[in-house]
Amino acid sequence: MNRLSRAVLFGLAALPLLVVLGLLVIIIWISLLGDISKGIRGVLSLNQFRSLLVDPLVWTALWNTLGFSAVTVVVAMTCGISASWLVERTDLPGKRLVFFFMTVGLLIPTFFMAMGWVFFLHPRIGMLNRWLMAWFDLDSAPLSISNIIGMGWVEGLGLGSLAFVMTSPVFRALNPALEEAGTVHGLSRWRVIRHVVIPLTWPALLATAIYITVIAIATFEVPAIIGLGSKIFTFSTLVFIKVSPDGGAPNYGVVAAMSIFLMVISIFLSWWYFRVISLSHKFGVIQGKGYQPRLVQLGKRWWIGWIFLGTYFTLSKILPLLMMCWAALLPFFRPFSIQALSLVSLKNFHDINWDLVQRGLKNTFILMTAVPTMALLFGLFISWIVVRSRTSWRFVIDWLAFLPHAVPHLIFALAAVVMGLFLVPSWIPFYGTIFILLLVYVLVRISLTTRVLNSALLQIHKELEEAAFVSGIPPMTTLRLIVLPLLLPAILNIWIWNALLTFRELTMAAFMVTNENITLPVVVWGLWLSGLGGQSAAVSLIFVASLTPLIIIYWALRGKTGVKGMQF
Repeated sequence: MNRLSRAVLFGLAALPLLVVLGLLVIIIWISLLGDISKGIRGVLSLNQFRSLLVDPLVWTALWNTLGFSAVTVVVAMTCGISASWLVERTDLPGKRLVFFFMTVGLLIPTFFMAMGWVFFLHPRIGMLNRWLMAWFDLDSAPLSISNIIGMGWVEGLGLGSLAFVMTSPVFRALNPALEEAGTVHGLSRWRVIRHVVIPLTWPALLATAIYITVIAIATFEVPAIIGLGSKIFTFSTLVFIKVSPDGGAPNYGVVAAMSIFLMVISIFLSWWYFRVISLSHKFGVIQGKGYQPRLVQLGKRWWIGWIFLGTYFTLSKILPLLMMCWAALLPFFRPFSIQALSLVSLKNFHDINWDLVQRGLKNTFILMTAVPTMALLFGLFISWIVVRSRTSWRFVIDWLAFLPHAVPHLIFALAAVVMGLFLVPSWIPFYGTIFILLLVYVLVRISLTTRVLNSALLQIHKELEEAAFVSGIPPMTTLRLIVLPLLLPAILNIWIWNALLTFRELTMAAFMVTNENITLPVVVWGLWLSGLGGQSAAVSLIFVASLTPLIIIYWALRGKTGVKGMQF
């Protein structure tokens, strides 16, 4: 590769990474300023951080975030680990169906689940509470989803699919001979699990728990849908309130300071995650060619496993879907009854602002096409340098490519808003347009894209490219005719996966939304905030109907390309 080609390649790889650093610098700079209503120049100070320390609402949000994250991890790990053990360590029938539902579970928006659970268990309108109050003549609702435990329950059900995907390979690779040795020496099933299985799988399980904690700390959708109405704030929702106050101008300085605090926590947890992963080799078990996994024979007890899985699928997917369908068909929400059936109509669908829905759907489809394509293009350049080049900078580039995953996505959204307001000239179509969404979406998708492409490139031997070089084939031709065809399964997989994640994205869009760049998830969110639960449910069903064909296409291509699942 000549010097010009190398310079162009490094420039294309460095461009998005420099933007990532630039956005983080903006957040740090704003956190050290006072009032930025007149610009981003001024005297630096720590006043914003001092105001956080004396604000009781910030401390309340901190404890709420910690409690929410703890409940989320417990629920997600319980559901995910139990399901992965049933699939990988037993002869449970219908395993492919389990994989399908778990993969789909990663793609169903958590705000959809949260809305369904509000309709089912809200203390005022929740269907189950209304039934219990009528049956037992109660004056108040006996159950409530509008608290930290309820919010963590819903988020944990959603992330149970992620815990399943991350822990399944661990149980698949565990040598059952060690368990059998413990049984032969008189250990009970529980003592085998305690003294053999848990110690061997502990690094992977701990890493999964840390990874889920990172997600829970920065998540916005469930705390916004369930908590905001009851004034239960986590860090993400408190940031949203500060950015979009009911009266007055946004306090970007305080928001930036809060973002720094959130970023430090997330980066520490990400460092801990990789620290745990780096030590996992100490728990490895040698497996020769004769290794044959021996599955636990469930016999007639297989139905117990499916009762657990069926309960999980019902609570996490089916119940919210039924609640949303019922809410969409009523002029105002009420529990199911024979009398309520007479009120069923399509009025909510008729009353929807279809111009707004069409605009949101159009913007969403533009983003879901452009974002994965651009993330894949930049990711290829970055991965090529990290895996194939010998430059000492490749480790720095790889770290910068992972940084958008370690930093909460809402921080990039806030930095982009500040950049659009104060740094980008007004004649450039950026702030309030779809381009601001495109920029941030691409940056945050680069992390996962490069992880997948790095793994795929490592599986392609360099001798193929060296042979092409010796034969006089130019580097770009080698990339096009040799490398890309071999990377095609990974490319298709990550492109569709990023498209689906872009389609369902709400957190970042909610912080950057305007009337021009509104997306379909934000339409749902806006209707919900306006108290139009029925119309919000109706648009949500349109959202899911639009998402379903994409999930089917992903699953079909996943099987044909032989890709077993995303690597986290």
